[in-house]
Amino acid sequence: MNTRGLFLSTILIVMLPVTTASAQPVLSVEGSCPGQIRVQIVGAQPRKGILLLYSPRSGNFRLPWYHWCAGTELGLHPRGIRIVDDTVADENGRAIFEGTAQAGACGGFLQTLNTPSGNCETSNVEQIPKK
Repeated sequence: MNTRGLFLSTILIVMLPVTTASAQPVLSVEGSCPGQIRVQIVGAQPRKGILLLYSPRSGNFRLPWYHWCAGTELGLHPRGIRIVDDTVADENGRAIFEGTAQAGACGGFLQTLNTPSGNCETSNVEQIPKK
């Protein structure tokens, strides 16, 4: 039997998971400063923790290596960043923060960051409206 030119081919099918890019959570601010403001987040990871961050200025800041979200870039200036509050998104990925913005916060910037239970996703940056 001549086996020359005879070969067996094997087809290997690799199934890879298909991932779709999730939309960035959307942060909106209602009210005016100083006074009562309402910050709403939609499109966050359902039932995951969210930090509300504040900075007097917008900018670019990459979280350092020792942070649980190391390498995540924020749209806030590093000077004056602080955690204002934290909460957990509901089953629809929504969260609401309500409170009184003092005069020193007027014109500052807000952004959210998922906590370690999430995927380090950030929202858009919004400015606190002045009266």
